[in-house]
Amino acid sequence: MIDAVDHLILLKKLDIYHLPGNILVLSWIISFLTERSHCTKINGIVSVFECINRSIVQGSVIGPNLFSLYVADLKALGKTNALCKYADDTTLLVPQHCDVQLADEFDHVI
Repeated sequence: MIDAVDHLILLKKLDIYHLPGNILVLSWIISFLTERSHCTKINGIVSVFECINRSIVQGSVIGPNLFSLYVADLKALGKTNALCKYADDTTLLVPQHCDVQLADEFDHVI
């Protein structure tokens, strides 16, 4: 499982929720997420720049809101299982005896 926000899924969800002033807001968010790149510098050696097509910029003001929207529809399958969501973290709690097994919950999250 990739621990990052998929931009295409996020944009589809944003379109579904009909943001206020949706064309301008959606256009701004698309601009914010696209054409970003990253490189790493270690001991003075800089890697090649690579495009970023997943994730949200850490420390950005809008990042936590976008992540919350991204995981808003994520629910546990089992009645005794729970998904705890906070900021950019999601924890799945599955008791020893439950109606849905852990592997099935993981498959559902993926």
